[in-house]
Amino acid sequence: MRNFFAGLFLAAFLPFIVGFGDVPPDKNIEQVTVKKTILFPQDQLFYPPMASPKEPRTHVTYLRLNLPVNSINIGSVGFGDSFGLVRWPGWGKEDAWQLSISGAVLAQFNLDASSMDLINADYVIGIPLSYRNGPWSARARLFHQSSHLGDEFLLQPQNPELKVTRINLSFETIELLGAWEWKGFQFTAGPSYILHTDSDLKRYSVQAGIDYQSREPVFKPTMRLFASVLYHAWEETDWNPDFNVKAGVNIRSPYAEKRAVQIFGEYYRGNLPFGQFYKMRAEYYGVGINVSF
Repeated sequence: MRNFFAGLFLAAFLPFIVGFGDVPPDKNIEQVTVKKTILFPQDQLFYPPMASPKEPRTHVTYLRLNLPVNSINIGSVGFGDSFGLVRWPGWGKEDAWQLSISGAVLAQFNLDASSMDLINADYVIGIPLSYRNGPWSARARLFHQSSHLGDEFLLQPQNPELKVTRINLSFETIELLGAWEWKGFQFTAGPSYILHTDSDLKRYSVQAGIDYQSREPVFKPTMRLFASVLYHAWEETDWNPDFNVKAGVNIRSPYAEKRAVQIFGEYYRGNLPFGQFYKMRAEYYGVGINVSF
């Protein structure tokens, strides 16, 4: 597992070593022109906050988790993406709708354990419906999440602070998010509601975020700096706020808009977004790599 993490980090730094050639001008994502229905569109109409820990992304991240008494090293990995199924014109000249399917597996490993135990795994699958009209965009997403503790975590002696009683954490949620873009900034906010759950969970939550991506390249024509801040609160955790911050560099392909690698630093404080540990308040920080296909 250590070699796996090291290999991914080395691979992510290859663009700095070899560089990229000139790229065409950035597409103006505030304008969408769709004259007919398109099957399997390449990109998305709605851009979720980069700091959201539950969005479908493919990443590997090293985290230093600070618990009330001590700290442990965590390897966080995710495998997921959003795939456009169909896009069709809206009511005007610059608006459009898109239906997609998205899914992800998000897992955390205890790097301090001799066998690097799997601690928790979250499985998320959803159907997002997105809309864009100029700088305004929105997404309604119906998704299912189920969370499971790792076998080794349950069978072997563990850090007492991480002890948690296993529950059947499974639920279906409807999430509504709206966004507005301005000069490289994106402001996002919206509520969500748990439609069905196998556990006794309270239903309402809200989130709000600010994202920024520089419009001027740094070092290479393909590189842009970015930053993202996300606020989240859930009725189940007494509306105690969670804050997540990410910042780094986005290195995109000169041949495809979506194809990119993000190298970032991350800081989180609040109730842990790791499935069955959602009642545990802690903080973590670390570095990671995100790959967009």
